[in-house]
Amino acid sequence: MGRISSAAPPLTHEFREGREAARLEEAETVLGEYVARHGLVGADAFLVLPAERAHTMRVAFPSMRDKDLRDAIGLELDRLFPLPSDELRYGYLKLPDPAEGGKVSLMVSAVSRGFIDPLDQLLSRTGLVPAGSAPSAWVAGASIARIFGKSLKRTGFSVLLRRLGESVECTVFRGTTPLFCSTRPCVAEKAGEEGISLALAGLAETASGEEEPVELYAPPGWFPEREFMSGSEGVSFRVAEDFPARAWEAMFGSGLPSDMKDPMIFLCAYGAAVSGKDKDLQTSTSSGEMSVSARKAVGVCAVAALLLGIAWPAAVVLKARADLQRLDCHVEELRPYAERHQAALAEMSEIRTKLLILREAAVASGETILILRELTDRFPNGTWIASLRLDERSVDIEGFSPSANELFPMLTRDGRFRSVNFGAPIMRQSETMERFRLRGEYVPLPVTPAFAVPAAYHGENR
Repeated sequence: MGRISSAAPPLTHEFREGREAARLEEAETVLGEYVARHGLVGADAFLVLPAERAHTMRVAFPSMRDKDLRDAIGLELDRLFPLPSDELRYGYLKLPDPAEGGKVSLMVSAVSRGFIDPLDQLLSRTGLVPAGSAPSAWVAGASIARIFGKSLKRTGFSVLLRRLGESVECTVFRGTTPLFCSTRPCVAEKAGEEGISLALAGLAETASGEEEPVELYAPPGWFPEREFMSGSEGVSFRVAEDFPARAWEAMFGSGLPSDMKDPMIFLCAYGAAVSGKDKDLQTSTSSGEMSVSARKAVGVCAVAALLLGIAWPAAVVLKARADLQRLDCHVEELRPYAERHQAALAEMSEIRTKLLILREAAVASGETILILRELTDRFPNGTWIASLRLDERSVDIEGFSPSANELFPMLTRDGRFRSVNFGAPIMRQSETMERFRLRGEYVPLPVTPAFAVPAAYHGENR
């Protein structure tokens, strides 16, 4: 009640391929199986964009209404970022510190549509509904705000360190507003050291100048000391020792996954869930949202159309009303025929269902039992048949086996099954089981002819 937690076991996957196209195909397969297994077809999905893909710029704009501010940022995209504005999806956050001259200080982030669009298409193909996307720094701030609630200090600086694959990610916050986010490749043993180096760079860029210790959120075991100074930089860090436990409790309640020790990999996913579309990057003005001048032009056209409609001859209006009345009468005349047609369609559907049941019963004949017996004799112990479909003598088998490749010679050893092939790639289902799909044609035993009377016994007795 009032909280968001995990409704299905979390999924992590280590990619086997290095090329981007192969990784997308692999991700689609893994995600599609996960969605189908947990009944998530039709659920909303939110993309969390990595720091290396998000272009971020800190800028100052005159104070204005939010919708006008957004239009103003859209006009400045070509100057702020090295990509054309019509190829970007962008958004902004207001920073807590005002800029000079009464202007508002903003953090503007933009991501190439060429990166987001293929991912949205991937989500759609797996059965999910793309609901939005946001940089990882934005949703990480929402996650921290949700975990700590009112106890969070809203003006102090904090640093979040995460290990992502072969890199470390560092985000610097003022309260819950991200001011800096960057990643750096490193080995696992140097993750803490590289993370602190990134944090110092981010704090220097934000020009904090505060003497209070910076709150440090990091995976358990990275920094054993509760408070420490970072070399000659003079910045004091205070490790939030209770952060991993509070993060686990917020995301999973009391059912903590026993085989997962680092909550940081799910932190941004949790932040996307709690913040919803508040953090969503919108499309650029040239690709969907109208600018101020475009809205004015549309308004002028609407007024002109309204005046023309009022000035239209009354005879045309009366004729249109008469046509509508005539069409309504015709619809009422046809309504009984439509109802009878619907009833006939329903009766035909019921007949088709009964025919299908009769056909399925006919297929379940003695030959089906023989085929199932042949499969049982050939397959080794530990192999499970999940489904068996027959079309005359064509056999389609799906199941699980410790070694699916060994099933092929077992089926083809004596010619009882021919044209055997794998209908789909073998997929690893667990550490000990593989999912397979085999297709082939069953060859029945030759029919033994009845005893034939010799030709000498036919005709007359001699």
